[in-house]
Amino acid sequence: MTYKIYTSYFGNLRKLHEAGIVPISIARWNPRWYKGFTMQELAPTKYMLSDACSVEGYISMYKQILSGMYSGTILKSIESMGKGKDVALLCYEKPGDFCHRHMFAEWFTKTTGIQIEEFASPVVKQVPQYTEGSLF
Repeated sequence: MTYKIYTSYFGNLRKLHEAGIVPISIARWNPRWYKGFTMQELAPTKYMLSDACSVEGYISMYKQILSGMYSGTILKSIESMGKGKDVALLCYEKPGDFCHRHMFAEWFTKTTGIQIEEFASPVVKQVPQYTEGSLF
């Protein structure tokens, strides 16, 4: 495998495009403006997203969803959509927030050995410029 799989959120879409990364939504509902690929089979259910579902219930239900999946089929879908490019699996939550994409990434890594990491846009480090001032 010569490409990487990342997780990210819709707010990073511009940075993903700039980095040449193919976005794939794994959200239950996409933003109206999103016109990219979607993998609904990886999305949480409507009930899981409702106020009636506790965090513990959400985790349990999403683990149950994942237990019924075959990682090889998911990998083939990702490869088909990415066409050899890096891909990012997207939803709404910011990187530090609780989200099913992190649960998916952990499960996928355990079942395939393929590491998935959160996308961090390249940071351009600038060396500070110092000018020697006069003491007088």
